Amino acid sequence: MSSQKVFSGVFPPVITVFDRNEEINYELTKQHVDFLISNGADGIIVEGSTGEFFNLNDQERKRLIEEIVSHVGERVPVLAGVSSCSTKSVIELSKFAEKVGADGLLITPPYYYKPNEEELFNHFKLISKAVSIPIMLYNNPWTTGVYVKPQLLVKMANEGIIQYVKETHGDVAYVHETFYLGKGKPTIFFGKDENSLEAFLVGAVGWVSGAANVTIKLQKEMYDAFFKEGNLEKAKRIYFKLLPWFFLTERRGRWISYVKAALNLMGYNVGAPRLPLLPLSDKELEDVKTVMKSIQEQ
Repeated sequence: MSSQKVFSGVFPPVITVFDRNEEINYELTKQHVDFLISNGADGIIVEGSTGEFFNLNDQERKRLIEEIVSHVGERVPVLAGVSSCSTKSVIELSKFAEKVGADGLLITPPYYYKPNEEELFNHFKLISKAVSIPIMLYNNPWTTGVYVKPQLLVKMANEGIIQYVKETHGDVAYVHETFYLGKGKPTIFFGKDENSLEAFLVGAVGWVSGAANVTIKLQKEMYDAFFKEGNLEKAKRIYFKLLPWFFLTERRGRWISYVKAALNLMGYNVGAPRLPLLPLSDKELEDVKTVMKSIQEQ
C-alpha cells in the first residue's frame, strides 16, 4: 500500500440531516461536520450507522461521501462507510470513495445471511485488493448478526487485508485478546461508549462514537486526559459525567433518534431520522432533557 495517514482519537460517525421531505440536506450536514471538527473531532466518518447509510440509495451515498470529503479537505481524516451485503457493491463504493479522496473505509461484515469465516476472509481480501486506502472492519454483531473473532481479525491484519477494527460488541475481554494476539495489529477503535474507558486501558487507541455528535467536546477532553495527559482520574470524572448519556443512547436501541433530538434541543436544526425510524416520544424527549441538563450542571 501507498503512504497512509495513521488514525487515532475520537472519530464521530456524522449524522445525515434530512429535510421535512426526507431529502438529504447536504449543507446542514456539512455545518454539523464543522461543529464536530471545531469541537475536537480527530476524524470524521461519513455513512456509519449513525449516518443512516442503510436508509440511503447508491446515488445518495456517493454524493454524500464526495461532498463530505471535499468539504473536510485536509482538516482531519475522513473514513467512508461503504458497507453492503454484496462484495461487488462494497468494492464499487470503495473504489468511488478512494477516487474522491477518502482517507479510509469503514466496512461491516455482510449482514442478513451470516457468512462463515472463509466467506468473511474472502470478502475483505477482495475489497483490500481493489483499493489502496486502509480498511477499518466494523465489528458489530448487534446490527449485522455476525461477530468476527479476534483470531480472524489478527489473521486479516497480518496479511494486510485490514489495518483497523471498530469493536462495538461491548466485550472488553475481546479487545484485550485481539491486542494480545496481534501485538497491536489491527489498531483497535472502540465503539461501545459505556465501556470506552476500560477499552482504552487494554489496548484501544481510537473511539468511534455516535453519541459524540452531541458531546464531542467532553469526549475529546476525556480521550486527551487519558492519552495525552496520562490523567486517569480526570478521564474517569468526565466518563462518569457522560455515562447517563451513553446509557440513554446505547441501551434503548434508538440512538439515532436520541442524538438528533439532543442536537435539536441544543439549537441545531438537524430534523428527524428517515423513515422507518421515528422521532422520540414526549416521554423519551423528557429523558433527553433531563440527561442533558445533568451533564451541563456537573
